[in-house]
Amino acid sequence: MIKRILVVLILVSTCLSFSPVYSAENGSTPSGIPLNKLKEEIDGFVLNHIGQSTPGASIVVVKDGEIVFSKGYGYANIEKEILVNPQKTVFEYGSISKLFVWTAAMQLVEQGKLDLNEDITTYLPKDFVSKLTYEKPITMNQIMSHTAGFEDYYFDLIMSTPESVDSLEEVLISRQPKQIYEPGSTMAYSNYATALAGYVIERIAEQTFLDYEMEHIFLPLSMHSTSGDPTLANYTELEHKAKGYIPKENKEFTEGSWSYVPLYPAGSVNGTAEDLARFAVALMPTNSTSNPLFSTEGTLDKMLTQSYSPHSNLLSNAHGFWEYDGKVRGVGHGGNTAAFSSNMVIAPDEHFGVVVLTNASAEMNVTSGVIDLLFGKPDDMTQTPTIEMPSSDEIAGLYVAARQSRSTYTEFLGFLPPLKVEAVSKDKINISLYGMEGTYTQIDPYLYTLTSSENPIVGYILSKAYFEVDEFGVKRLTNGQVADYLPLEGDRKLPWLIISLGIVLISVLYFIFSPIIWLIKSLKNHKQNMQPSKETKLFWLINLTGSLLVINNIVLVIRTIVSSSMLYLDALQLHIYLNWFLLFVAVILVILDLVNWKLVNLKISQKFIRVFTMCLIVLLVAVLMNWNFFNLL
Repeated sequence: MIKRILVVLILVSTCLSFSPVYSAENGSTPSGIPLNKLKEEIDGFVLNHIGQSTPGASIVVVKDGEIVFSKGYGYANIEKEILVNPQKTVFEYGSISKLFVWTAAMQLVEQGKLDLNEDITTYLPKDFVSKLTYEKPITMNQIMSHTAGFEDYYFDLIMSTPESVDSLEEVLISRQPKQIYEPGSTMAYSNYATALAGYVIERIAEQTFLDYEMEHIFLPLSMHSTSGDPTLANYTELEHKAKGYIPKENKEFTEGSWSYVPLYPAGSVNGTAEDLARFAVALMPTNSTSNPLFSTEGTLDKMLTQSYSPHSNLLSNAHGFWEYDGKVRGVGHGGNTAAFSSNMVIAPDEHFGVVVLTNASAEMNVTSGVIDLLFGKPDDMTQTPTIEMPSSDEIAGLYVAARQSRSTYTEFLGFLPPLKVEAVSKDKINISLYGMEGTYTQIDPYLYTLTSSENPIVGYILSKAYFEVDEFGVKRLTNGQVADYLPLEGDRKLPWLIISLGIVLISVLYFIFSPIIWLIKSLKNHKQNMQPSKETKLFWLINLTGSLLVINNIVLVIRTIVSSSMLYLDALQLHIYLNWFLLFVAVILVILDLVNWKLVNLKISQKFIRVFTMCLIVLLVAVLMNWNFFNLL
């Protein structure tokens, strides 16, 4: 672990960082900051977080087709004390990479080769997508808005070595998730669907997506330090790539690994902040410049126009670009890999954009904070309602993220913990999520806006909440961003969750302590030269099998939680195989033990404890199967 506190180093890096800017005489940011005050304002904000939430950051601001601010902060490499340079330092863009997929798709739309509303399977080999549940077809529009209906699949999203990356086609076939929602009904962020869109582009263009984005996006924009190759093969700028880090307590950072993304269209692009700024500029051409991405201005305008929203007062999605709610409307995308975080937002009508790249995992203070600083917050919408509002009691309850796995054991991650909605008054609710809370006020029927929270991250995650309701109750909670939240239903309702948790807790306590008790008894009998019967030995083995089953799954859960961002199928499938083996052993032992009951005289208390143990194993296995702890795919 790297135990280096950056206070003194930050001062040095500030003096030596790359500041200036190309043109900042006139104009202001959407939040009202004069462009000639950008350095002062951004420095004042960012330096409070360098060395705290991230070792380094690269920030570029563009206005009217020019870079008006470009500066690196902190360190690209702590150990070697290499400073961040926005022109040279390479970061992982993460999911910002998806914007290149959507841009490529719109280029093909412009050429008449792709229809956004056509069944996506039209462009794929027959039966390529084999786990579709609904007859309603999936369209590119739905893939762009993350409403194709796929479950999430957590395994092998990010690999730690380039040798582990297979071809895109192989990955799409072998790691195909199930479709668990009707297309268009539910927003559930999907890396798989985005990669599938990249494969569609490959099929239509008759070249790999890597070659396509290089030929039609990166090279035309002079993004010479950018590559989408998931293996980073032949990437000449690799020597300038920053080290990624995992923030720890006490202002420490542990060096993380670089990310190699098998579903590469969804998140494999590496590049500099200024290269990404060139892309931002191309999305906002001025009257005096032609657009190197599209032949007609109408295509670009269409791409950046809202294409999906669950409510007329919610900014949501514009053909894959997430809409940003500031003083002015923005569009863009954030990104996270194992050890990097990023954000890019542009305001097309203002010809203003911001790029923020950091070399720390799950970083939000800088990546979201700088955007808020420069874009500002929307005007207060809380006003006295002019119409009768529905009672907040209608929507109180527990919700779970729609972005989840339903066919593998990782489903439990979505319940740690569920989102909780509590009614405070007729028009106010409290929402609790990940240990954070916010108070929301109803501004339109079933539409709530955040009015207070002690944690600014709440505003980044859920600034507004709309509850879609029908005659049966709440269908979903949504803010039109990333993923909806769904009410608990079926065997995932609270009573069943409590029952399942109770069975698990009793099993853990019993099967952890029972071997200790039996060991003590065995030692005592050994001293008295008392030999256990065959039936007793079988019963001890049944207890031991139950203990191993509990321990195996405790280890699996711990490994999954600790490594949730980098789960490897090969490393975890042994636990699933062991579950099946232990189940087989338990069945055999129970049958043998029941047969031997006839050969010994058991007391009522002995029969009770044996029946209790066997029933507990059956209940534990039932819970584990219900939560897919016997499934990998």
